[in-house]
Amino acid sequence: MVDTYTIYLVNKSADTQLFWCFLAPPQELVNDPKVYANSSANLAVRPNSVASNYFQIPIQYLVGAGASTNAVGLNVVVVSNVINDANLQDTWEASYANWPPNEGPTMAKTGVQAPANTIAIASNPYDKVNNENNGWFANQSFGIQSEAGFIGMTWDPAPNQTRTLTPKLTFYLATGDYNSNALASWNDVSNDAQAVNAPGDFSYNKCTVTYSASGTWSVTPGEPPTLALAEDLDWFLSDAHNELVALAYLNKGKGETDKLVSVHWDSTASRVEGPEVFITGTITVATALTAAFTYFFISGVKCDIRSRPSGTTVRFSYDGNQSAQHIKSLFTVGASLIFGGAR
Repeated sequence: MVDTYTIYLVNKSADTQLFWCFLAPPQELVNDPKVYANSSANLAVRPNSVASNYFQIPIQYLVGAGASTNAVGLNVVVVSNVINDANLQDTWEASYANWPPNEGPTMAKTGVQAPANTIAIASNPYDKVNNENNGWFANQSFGIQSEAGFIGMTWDPAPNQTRTLTPKLTFYLATGDYNSNALASWNDVSNDAQAVNAPGDFSYNKCTVTYSASGTWSVTPGEPPTLALAEDLDWFLSDAHNELVALAYLNKGKGETDKLVSVHWDSTASRVEGPEVFITGTITVATALTAAFTYFFISGVKCDIRSRPSGTTVRFSYDGNQSAQHIKSLFTVGASLIFGGAR
């Protein structure tokens, strides 16, 4: 199964910002001035938007090859003629035609296995000098296709050359005057951007990148607090109310959000009396709780905490009119929990 990373965007500046997502180059390409950043993934976010704004990035690598009348260079728009999904240890060969006529390349996976944790891209021995003298220029690309568009890099390939790349899951979040698939300098991209590293900057494959009123960046694991609360507390009155209540709830130390790691149900303490259901159990959460909370919510259902939480372990009970089967179905690994009632 392909991992998918979600990067939420929060704009605290005074103006609408056009956010761009770039993929950091593999180490083998870092010092090559002829390798350019290439992205079509962008999203405009209004100041203090209460909408859910994000880049969703499935980690499925792509290799691409193309040829056009534009030489690979700064601000040149490059879109590959042919692209293929690539997996670690694949070797792909791009076969470029000799001029005339102007003809795009083909691409096929070879039977050669690349070293562990790498992807190799080879070029056939084509006549590059003659092609370029006649205004026909080759290009080669590597990256990821996100839901918002391509993020990766492009370069001018050399004939009969193999590049062996070790993918690096670092994303750059930037604002600025970039254009879709227009090649950019890595220095320009990285100097004013927020780097986000996977998986370290993520919690359950989600993180939040905030652009502040002063033009600075920050990154925090997980969803924005208001989104995490809104998912579980559907009794909030409106989106605007969500924003105010959620921030107050967390910032004043009266609440914490966490993720469910595991649950153990007590068989002896469960009972049904008419419409009332009473069940108890123990959960383990991802991070140690910092206060003595008295209850938590999961998918809008309130559970009472039965003893002072010990680190990441919490004893709890449910007492209400929903079935035990339904309540237990809510406790899935990774489910959001909102703790409240700090003493």
